Amino acid sequence: MHSPEGRFSQTDPLILRTILLSYQIRIEKHLNIDFESMLKEIDSFPDFKNKKIKLPYRQELRNLNQLRNMVQHHAMEPESSTIDDWRVFTRRFLTKTFKIYFQLSFDEVSSVQFIEDKNIKSLILYAYQLQADGDFKQSIIHAKLAFMYASYSIRDFMPDDGFNNDFFVISDIRQSILEQIPYKISDKIEDTIRTIYSKIDDSKLYSIMISSGVSFVDYKNFERETPHIDFTLDGGFVVQSGPNYEPNDETTSWVLNFVEQTVIKWQLSGLDLKLNKSLQHSCSKILNKIKHQSEQ
Repeated sequence: MHSPEGRFSQTDPLILRTILLSYQIRIEKHLNIDFESMLKEIDSFPDFKNKKIKLPYRQELRNLNQLRNMVQHHAMEPESSTIDDWRVFTRRFLTKTFKIYFQLSFDEVSSVQFIEDKNIKSLILYAYQLQADGDFKQSIIHAKLAFMYASYSIRDFMPDDGFNNDFFVISDIRQSILEQIPYKISDKIEDTIRTIYSKIDDSKLYSIMISSGVSFVDYKNFERETPHIDFTLDGGFVVQSGPNYEPNDETTSWVLNFVEQTVIKWQLSGLDLKLNKSLQHSCSKILNKIKHQSEQ
């Protein structure tokens, strides 16, 4: 079961943010403003005022934003008919806005194009291509890789654990305790410590996801519908899935939409999703492999 929050697109605040950036009304580091302020600053921009350009459907935008806040922060469950009505409205708003501010047809644009990190964007676009080709398993794998890269970059905002990890703990007790007991028992103790710290890391990641605005229900569903992936020291990755793991088109569409909307949500909240050098190396290795395969 998917949460109602997952069915409310973040596209309209993303487009407002893009207008602010494209016309240099605000620079990126000053974009952490509320929804109403974005509306006001866009309509107050001198070039738009001189041309008598105003955002379409302002009141409806306010109503949609209020409803989205109720869903996200107060666990309100809207009726299906309401969700359908707002989905239709969102398309009308986007169609007009793209024509007015970007001279583009809405049908020519995907919200993926507004993902700022080029590596994450490339992985998601490739995942959509794999879905179109009918390779649903590989599509989900590459969508999850994009999600993992984005979520790892969020970890950089969290406090550093310093020496509080399994390596330093084991090293400390090895010198004082483990060397004095039989190696079979000491190995078992080391494995137990590593397992405990692994569970702690999983809990921390889960807490980061929820605190960043990701729905509890959607994140659990995402983990259930995707295989486990581990990164290797050389920048590659290993996929672990059951023998009967064969996702269909509907599941693939949900996973892709979840990843895309989550990355956009993180951007809108002011998180900088740029990959560090290690993640860039890993992601570049995957993208180079994709490029090599496409050239064959």
